[in-house]
Amino acid sequence: MSVVTATVFMNNKSQAIRIPKAAELPNTTKSVNIIIQGDMRIITPLNNVWDSWFNDSNAVSDDFMLSREQPQMQEREEL
Repeated sequence: MSVVTATVFMNNKSQAIRIPKAAELPNTTKSVNIIIQGDMRIITPLNNVWDSWFNDSNAVSDDFMLSREQPQMQEREEL
């Protein structure tokens, strides 16, 4: 992960962010999600919120859910 500084400015009555080339989004990105955590804002391409997490091989430890406790599957009548 790297940190890049961007400029926040007013565009009419809305805030806008000038994203530097080092942090630019793909040209196909037309909309983004903004995740709000306290005073932090995390910008991700729309519909790709979880992609980077699932693609990160270090997202979870090697022993994550090795012994998952799951109840037996219920038998149900067919609908």
